[in-house]
Amino acid sequence: MIRAHFRDRRQFNLFGLLVMATALNALLLLGRAALVNYKTHPAHSLAWPEIQGLFGLAFGFLGWNLFLAWVPYLAALRFERSGSRLRWAWFLLWLLFLPNAPYIVTDFIHLHHRPPVPVWYDMVMLFSFASTGLMLGLLSLYEIRLALGRQWSRLFTESIMCAAIGLAGFGVWLGRFQRWNSWDVFSNPAGLLRDLLHTVTQRHELIDALGVSGLIGAMLLMGYAMLSVMLSGGRSNC
Repeated sequence: MIRAHFRDRRQFNLFGLLVMATALNALLLLGRAALVNYKTHPAHSLAWPEIQGLFGLAFGFLGWNLFLAWVPYLAALRFERSGSRLRWAWFLLWLLFLPNAPYIVTDFIHLHHRPPVPVWYDMVMLFSFASTGLMLGLLSLYEIRLALGRQWSRLFTESIMCAAIGLAGFGVWLGRFQRWNSWDVFSNPAGLLRDLLHTVTQRHELIDALGVSGLIGAMLLMGYAMLSVMLSGGRSNC
């Protein structure tokens, strides 16, 4: 069973831990809804309508963002195991959705006191979602690196990875500040290209974009390098 769907037991165990982390995040989100319900109506237990309305509550967007962070990881797993006919389609899907993994880190911008929930609860919940999303992104980078490394030289492989990391940082900028989504590459390419041209031709926009891209990219690069050393015992130099 493990061999049929995963490369080895370590990959299977990592997948299982990510599923457990996602379940924990869901429980934190449900716990927040229950806490709000209890504080607002102490005598009223959490009912199905409140659960149904979960994504209409504060921080409900974290669930959607974490779902999007899973896409590049799953695409990387498929790329690593797919034949030549479909594997580059999986690579493109991975590259397009990779920014969604570190994007959750920027959701800390929403952290402020929202009574009746204590701010420390929201802080822990945001950190849990952000760390899970970031780990999904880093592990997807590692899986892509392993797959490319079987076919291409180390220099070419690491160059591709560093380029992907840089593009992911820029993708976070586009998502957080320009409000673009990964699928807009297909659904609204003209509008996306227009905003890109505006960014590169306006000095202040370009500086902001490079700053955010550089910070996110550096964070991803360090995480990717450390994870590569821990999992493979080798080095990852860009």
